Amino acid sequence: MVDPINIRIIVAENSDLVRIGLRSLFRNYAVITPVAETNCLEDLLNLTALHKPDVILVDLQMDGSNCAEYISKLLSVSPRTKILASAYDCDNNLYLQAYRSGVSGIINKRHSCQLLLKAIHAVHAGQIWFDLHYIAQLTQQEQLIPDLSLAMQTCMADSLNSKLSNSERRIASLACKGFSAKEISKQYLITEGTVRNLLSAIYKKTGVKKQIELCLKAPLYNYFQ
Repeated sequence: MVDPINIRIIVAENSDLVRIGLRSLFRNYAVITPVAETNCLEDLLNLTALHKPDVILVDLQMDGSNCAEYISKLLSVSPRTKILASAYDCDNNLYLQAYRSGVSGIINKRHSCQLLLKAIHAVHAGQIWFDLHYIAQLTQQEQLIPDLSLAMQTCMADSLNSKLSNSERRIASLACKGFSAKEISKQYLITEGTVRNLLSAIYKKTGVKKQIELCLKAPLYNYFQ
């Protein structure tokens, strides 16, 4: 018999009204159990160490400061916790810093409650939550290949793609769409270990260390296709 899902969550939100709304949403959704809430980053660190939640829903602009720098601290006191960051439209550099600090996903506060719940389930399951259009915007701003003409970028992309086998390109494509190693293994009917080995080879050839960094480079190398 499969145990029922119970996602223990801490809400770290700057707005009193948003916290009230989330409290009401989770009250009517038995799968998610709020264990604490706060509007203070220092309190969030203490609460995380105390409760070791499954997920933290954190406002990136909480306290009017750069919350991204606290993410690594949160993960250091509770490594198994997944962090889902939320924000209204703001500086893309902040989003990029948050991903690099270790968040499992970012969701815009303008999205629906249903999408928020889906995002919480996704990061709890170990998936990465992101918007492909948003990732493309980040890549353009970050200028991962600066000061190169379009022709040179295309040439470099072709060169890098030539280093990947057909299997690696297929795996890279799914990885950049947010599929986990387990999901990829089911789609291609291969073992999860084989997928992880292929991903390791892809990361090495593309010069990245984890899946989200591969996603950031993907628009340059057509991995979404």
